[in-house]
Amino acid sequence: MDVATAPAPLPSDGDRPVGLPAACTLAELLHAQDWARLQPIIDLGTAMVLLDLMDPVQVSQLRSRDPALLASHSPELVAQGLVPPDGLCHAHARVAGLPEADVRRFDLGDDAWTLLPLPAARAHEVVPLGSAMEQFYVASWCPTLSDLRSELCSITGRTVRLVWADRDAIRSRLDAQERLTRERANTPLPAAPTGTNGSGATAAGAPVPSAKPVPMVSLDDMVTDALVEVSAGSEQEQSASISQSSGVVRLVRKIIEDARRLGASDIHIETNPGEEITRVRLRRDGDLETYLQLPARLRASLVSRIKVMARLDISERRRPQDGKINFADFGGDKLELRVAVMPTHDGLEDVVLRLLAASRPIPLGKLGFQPRDEDTVARLSARSFGLILAAGPTGSGKTTTLHSMLAEINTDERKIWTAEDPIEITHPGLRQVQVNPKIGLTFASAMRGFLRADPDVIMIGEIRDDETARIAIEASLTGHLVLSTLHTNSAAESVVRLLDLGMDPMNFADSLLGIVAQRLVRGLCPHCAQRNRIAPGHFDRLVREYVDRSCLSVDEGRSRLLQAAGAVGPDEIVIFSPVGCEQCGGRGYKGRVGIYEILENDPTVRSLIQSRGRPTELFDAAVRAGMRSLRHDALEKLVQGRIDLRQAMAAYR
Repeated sequence: MDVATAPAPLPSDGDRPVGLPAACTLAELLHAQDWARLQPIIDLGTAMVLLDLMDPVQVSQLRSRDPALLASHSPELVAQGLVPPDGLCHAHARVAGLPEADVRRFDLGDDAWTLLPLPAARAHEVVPLGSAMEQFYVASWCPTLSDLRSELCSITGRTVRLVWADRDAIRSRLDAQERLTRERANTPLPAAPTGTNGSGATAAGAPVPSAKPVPMVSLDDMVTDALVEVSAGSEQEQSASISQSSGVVRLVRKIIEDARRLGASDIHIETNPGEEITRVRLRRDGDLETYLQLPARLRASLVSRIKVMARLDISERRRPQDGKINFADFGGDKLELRVAVMPTHDGLEDVVLRLLAASRPIPLGKLGFQPRDEDTVARLSARSFGLILAAGPTGSGKTTTLHSMLAEINTDERKIWTAEDPIEITHPGLRQVQVNPKIGLTFASAMRGFLRADPDVIMIGEIRDDETARIAIEASLTGHLVLSTLHTNSAAESVVRLLDLGMDPMNFADSLLGIVAQRLVRGLCPHCAQRNRIAPGHFDRLVREYVDRSCLSVDEGRSRLLQAAGAVGPDEIVIFSPVGCEQCGGRGYKGRVGIYEILENDPTVRSLIQSRGRPTELFDAAVRAGMRSLRHDALEKLVQGRIDLRQAMAAYR
């Protein structure tokens, strides 16, 4: 065995170090924690010997026979009957340098059980010990268990520090607490003595026992707690008090959790001068809705808390700031939020948080493509080289579409590089790079680096300048499949935009495979949408709307709409309108529906690009070749019952 990797020699009976006794108070626990940090790092075998779980001879034999068993969390040691399950967990805790608590004798306060109620503690087989140094200590017999800490952080809303305790002792303390809770619940409340002050406490300050369990804290209660805790005075002083205000911490956490639960894509915090309210709005299915109105006294602390979470400069209130929050670092779910802080008038700041919840790509078949369009996109993404663009305004789902295309071709045979700002969706197997213009890592510089890294496929988050566009086209012409996005309104306009950036028409025409222009509109709630049979006259107007501003005839438009609806005649067509129910929160809408326009490069389109044809010429050529425009796709999904007329028109007007 190599000397550098050899485990420490096993202690004999005469030289085993004597550790600290198990802590019985928070002060002793903090001391034990500091002591543990100073101790040398040991391996699992040494921990087994120190805890009298195995003798040195057994460990030496095990190291020789199967050293892997002492290098992982494998339960094989338990399966072979070498150590009990709680003993193995104790050894892992010793290796991790975790202190020990004597939960039978530990001095617990009622506040510990308030943060971690008995049912939750019993479910996880843990005992809450209390708060110290801005951390909440919890005893567990398996403190190194994966995800235990994050789950407890989520329940308590605090930063949890785990320590080890004996399993039987934990069960005994949980049973004792349950007996105490039952005794309190069965004890009738005494009549208030003369000395009570009406707040439930005696004149001497002794609390009156409550017979009711502690209720869940409501949003209103959180706002009240935050107001009480935030100091009076200037806004700078209020901002400084944020580290001490657990009420504001819980309030921010609640806002984020509710936003995710309600399916919001963005959280808008809008501050106002003077004593005007601070408004919190959520963007759901594309529309903003008021979620909460807060007193002016909370605005500074609220913004400061978000800055702290995003690691931004609290004192800087004159310039815009951008950051990112990993919600799991603060005891929340696995969720990332992109933060934008924008200074407004009177020295105030607004905050917008984008919820980056999509950890995995959406399958191509679930994006809402018509079957013909899905086949086209799948065929384009299967090409070995060329340029594919997704076009549309901000928030139209362009990045989601590209990642769905990448998921279709993400195989072991391909090397795929992506440059994004930010990385919103992750794939196993993709090599994803976060651009950082502050250090010179732009989309263009990332592209140049990718070309030296033997890629098969390259995805660029956005083409923002002529340099990025030129490198993307060159890469697509030299045997690479390149995907990117543009902020344009239609597929034809995307062509003109790139030509205006100075791209060579011949190279661009040869490199382009296709352009996917898209929008996102609100989808109808399937539980309450109302059926309406369309009148013949209304159908004729719908047909005229369909063929407007295109080269299609009225007969072609009629045929396409009937085909989309699966109807023989207009009398069979049914359109839907929103109503509202409990499932959709009374809004009538639920979820988003994609509206698409796919321009596929063919000889006619290629010739028009080379000759710098006008957008209308490109559009008409693509429609004659079978392309459905945004207008066409929206109205077809209208007669399919997926959206209503208002949302259909919003997609192309």
